[in-house]
Amino acid sequence: MKYKICRCCNEKIANNAKQCPKCGAKYGIPTVVKILIIIGIIFVLMVACTAGCSGILNEAVEETKNSYNDVNGKTSFKINESFQNKYEKITMLEVNTNFTDYSEFLSPDDGYKVVMVKFEVENISKENDELYVSRLDFNAYADKTAIDDFYGANDGYNDLSATVGKGNKAVGYVFYEVPVNAQEITIEYNPNFWVDGNTIKFIVQ
Repeated sequence: MKYKICRCCNEKIANNAKQCPKCGAKYGIPTVVKILIIIGIIFVLMVACTAGCSGILNEAVEETKNSYNDVNGKTSFKINESFQNKYEKITMLEVNTNFTDYSEFLSPDDGYKVVMVKFEVENISKENDELYVSRLDFNAYADKTAIDDFYGANDGYNDLSATVGKGNKAVGYVFYEVPVNAQEITIEYNPNFWVDGNTIKFIVQ
């Protein structure tokens, strides 16, 4: 049998003894140290889990964001060009930068004109039975300054606000009151209100 010397009384004791039979000195890892080791292990596991969960969450957010991007990676579109992601396809079909078919009682202010844009929206999602589109989702800018919607068009122009079933389309118009001397007119659209960085731009003029 192997022996060791007690650090307290110098008595020879068994190598695997947990307590000196003479003076009672205890051997092995103290309880406090054991508790600290257990706490340390738990902390390391929690950090690892948090890092792993954070990575998974970030991947999910990035995947969601990407599903709203254009399939061809484009961010700006001209007339008859289509923005398309996993859920919808939007095409700017027609532009009239000097629209005059409006009510005489709701004409634009002096120094302004009315711009009309016709859009087609198609629900191409394999998951969502319905796609809701609203003209309020389309924000217009003249020379990088926000401009107001115009609501005085005569009858016969469907509003671009609809609930579109899977595989179906909706066609509608949006109207804006624009300074007559505007050089650049654009319409911005964000396919997902909750995700930043997905805004695309339609070049009207």
